[in-house]
Amino acid sequence: MRLILFVILSFLFSVSARAGDSALLLADLVGGKDQYNQLSHQVLGEMIRRQPALVRYQGVIQQWAKSYLTWERMRAELAQTYHSHFTQGEINQMVLFFQTPAGQKYIRYAPLLREETIEIGKRLAREQQPRLIMMLKQAGASVGSSATSSHP
Repeated sequence: MRLILFVILSFLFSVSARAGDSALLLADLVGGKDQYNQLSHQVLGEMIRRQPALVRYQGVIQQWAKSYLTWERMRAELAQTYHSHFTQGEINQMVLFFQTPAGQKYIRYAPLLREETIEIGKRLAREQQPRLIMMLKQAGASVGSSATSSHP
């Protein structure tokens, strides 16, 4: 009898802990349901563009996504991912930060900052490409003209 009571209480505790899981709140703050839905829509559109034969099955694909690529599933997976990389205390600190105006601004600007970081890296690599070619030649590599062309 005690074992059954223990199992039931353990289950109830795990469900209530899950409902109050700050990692789920973090997923809401950082991932965002609207952002996820928009990204899913873009991915599905790209999938159909890459495989034109799927155009006539677009309704089926959209129904599949609506049924199986849900925010609830993504939210739970994000929470698990956060738990695998951060302590509960760190998750709590991130929740506090992302609830502030500065945290919300960071979330809004994060995609732009990522893009700008990539562009800066590309620009720096292009600027330093002559040095790379020189170093490769000094190391004995045969460097052709395609290595010196710059691609934006």
